[in-house]
Amino acid sequence: MESFLKLIALFLALFFGFMALLRLYAVKRGRSMQGKTFEGLKDGVVYFYSERCGACRVMKPEIEKLKERVEVLELDVAKQEGYELAQKMGIIATPTTLVVKGGIIRKVFVGVVRHQRILQEV
Repeated sequence: MESFLKLIALFLALFFGFMALLRLYAVKRGRSMQGKTFEGLKDGVVYFYSERCGACRVMKPEIEKLKERVEVLELDVAKQEGYELAQKMGIIATPTTLVVKGGIIRKVFVGVVRHQRILQEV
């Protein structure tokens, strides 16, 4: 029984370590998008999400609050248009939020972010 528990602990450590590395990789890729042009929106926020994503469901009320103040382009990666654009831009995690000013991506957020934090960048 003790060896089984050690095996489970090892598996969990490896799993959570892998997830942490994946998150770091997604953030690094997001930062590489900063400074690039975005043709679909001149000024505002671009929000990549998935209906099946738990973090995206948490982020939904924050996006609704953002929509009251700025233009928000929502793209579902489960639909063809959102998937193709996310793939083209190298987005590998949802939710991903881009702040666009003058057609240039100024800031990229990966994961759940409060709407106040995003508004600071807009």
